[in-house]
Amino acid sequence: MGVYRNICYKVENVFVKILTKKQNSEAIEDKVINYRLKKVEEKIAKKIAKKKVAQQKNVEFEKLRDLKKQQEQKEIYSLLSKVVDVKGMDYTNYEFGEVKANKQFFQKLVDSVFESDEYVLTFLSCEFDKSSKTEIKGYLIVTNKRVWFVNKSFEFQQKFRYQTIKNVQWFRDGILEKGLKIQYGARKLEFDEIFDKEQMNRVGNLILQKSANQ
Repeated sequence: MGVYRNICYKVENVFVKILTKKQNSEAIEDKVINYRLKKVEEKIAKKIAKKKVAQQKNVEFEKLRDLKKQQEQKEIYSLLSKVVDVKGMDYTNYEFGEVKANKQFFQKLVDSVFESDEYVLTFLSCEFDKSSKTEIKGYLIVTNKRVWFVNKSFEFQQKFRYQTIKNVQWFRDGILEKGLKIQYGARKLEFDEIFDKEQMNRVGNLILQKSANQ
């Protein structure tokens, strides 16, 4: 850019000398220099103004993004408080992440599955081994009244009474996966494909506690 500008200046100088032969060359040269300085200053001022506008836009964009994030966090927490006992047990990062990723599912869960006096305490994403040939992905859900298993399409729903739950056992299912076995009367219910050990312990311990108090 600098080379191109220097060439332009040299060409301009030639034309100026031709057009101002009979005039004071020093005065003309000063005018040309002042004119060029003015143009450079104007160009710099425009660049600075554009930069300030761009910076201001970035600031406004960051503010808008933060506001949207705050609003989203508020909406997620509002729904989270309906599917987790936030006041009594607080909530985990796992629960927050699941609600954030599956808002429609949890909203429908609250609206259409439970009894009027029933509320969720916690939950766990897993796979229910209904039989040796049937495995169903969904959520194991602990409420104040019972344990539910609901798949994501809501086509399969099964509930289990605390009074019938005799025991809960943890087991390793492969290298990364874990599972829960619930002794339900004479039946053994198996839930595997669990990847969060802390959440599994939270759910398993609560089921044991609720069934012991029946």
